[in-house]
Amino acid sequence: MPPADATGRRIAIAGVAGILLTAPLSLQESVAPHPQVSWLLTCCGAVLAVICLRPSWTPRVIVARSAIVVCIVFCAVSGILGISQTVGALQRSDQQLLCSDDVAPDTVVGAQEVIHGVDPYTAFNVLEAERKLGCPAYSVTPLRSGIFASLVAPPTAAQIEPAAAAAALGHPIGGLLVGFNYPAGTALLGVLGGHGLVLVSPLALLLAGLVIARRAEPSARRVTILALGAQAGLLAVVGNARVDLLVAALLMVAVSRRRGLAMGIALGVACAIKQTAWFIAPALLVLALREGRVRDPRYQLGALLAFSAVNLPFIIAGPSAWIAGVIAPQIQPEFPLGFGPGAAGQAGSGVVTAFAILMIVVVVAGIVVCAVAPRRWAPAGVIVSSLGLWVGPRSLGYYVALLGVVAVSTVIGSNLSQSARCGEPDRVVARGAAPSEPLATRMRRTPIKTT
Repeated sequence: MPPADATGRRIAIAGVAGILLTAPLSLQESVAPHPQVSWLLTCCGAVLAVICLRPSWTPRVIVARSAIVVCIVFCAVSGILGISQTVGALQRSDQQLLCSDDVAPDTVVGAQEVIHGVDPYTAFNVLEAERKLGCPAYSVTPLRSGIFASLVAPPTAAQIEPAAAAAALGHPIGGLLVGFNYPAGTALLGVLGGHGLVLVSPLALLLAGLVIARRAEPSARRVTILALGAQAGLLAVVGNARVDLLVAALLMVAVSRRRGLAMGIALGVACAIKQTAWFIAPALLVLALREGRVRDPRYQLGALLAFSAVNLPFIIAGPSAWIAGVIAPQIQPEFPLGFGPGAAGQAGSGVVTAFAILMIVVVVAGIVVCAVAPRRWAPAGVIVSSLGLWVGPRSLGYYVALLGVVAVSTVIGSNLSQSARCGEPDRVVARGAAPSEPLATRMRRTPIKTT
């Protein structure tokens, strides 16, 4: 049965909105031949998530029931596949885990350099790391420069392999992203090792979901768990030696409650781990400042302190190296790749530039919405800003995977805070039944007989 209050029903429908937002991932087998269909589903999911922010909307019973059925199916499938992918990954060797792409060596080998007192921003080279790991082939991100400057489409593996082999021997051919390109939190978490990341990441996600559900009203806890668990797009990063699930868990907590020092620390740590959180953080900070009013900056202070605490030692060790490692990848000419409309552009055309500008516009638009929109619609800016991960030329799977949980967490946080301001959940009144009233109100309306 659907929840008896409108808040729970809106959260259930938000779960479906999150599924639509990550449709390019969760439904890629069905929509891959027609990418425009997946783009349309993502846009519909964003609109539906924004509608769920409306506090006066009471979804019909049949709509809420249908949403709950969809969430149950996706939650069950996500749970089964997530466990299967995690168990399968834990059975693989370290070499198999770390040689699957160039992100895992950055994370784990970068952490080994930190343990040995070496600054990864100045010493790390992904090709040398993969050679030490004994990887059967090189995995490296190509750039639209150097040896690949004349290409208009991403180079094939057959083109990248000899270029990487030549670069590993010391030949300056250019066109390859070989340095450490993440905030310091990625390297610090890499000390867990490949298998440690595979195991800890989904557990962190489960813990974040339980924290959010625990804060919800008792009547909305089950539907909250369903809506979050139905985000099958996260399966794209389950079972990999990456930190993206940890970023997702931290963002879930920080987005669902935009106040307090602890929640701000969660946002700051997410930003200190991966640049994907940067797309959402500015709008979230503005929204938290508006909801908590200027006199309560604990959320913003927590985010600043956490980000600084993680990155400051590396900034002090080498400011220019840290800036180059963290900022340069964002401005270097990479080939379009991913699941969003911007990834369909050709590298040599103006389409890539246009979508890169559109990505920035979307993030800025989300900040503006959080700052100036009516209070009940202001959280929509967080959802709008997150779409920058999908619009841009680099809309990789582990970028798009964040969209669903961010949207659902935004709706959960806004609806539950609205219920808290009203004093109790907004119960749906049955047709023909009299709404319940507080005892004091009924007493004032009851005439007193006197003799």
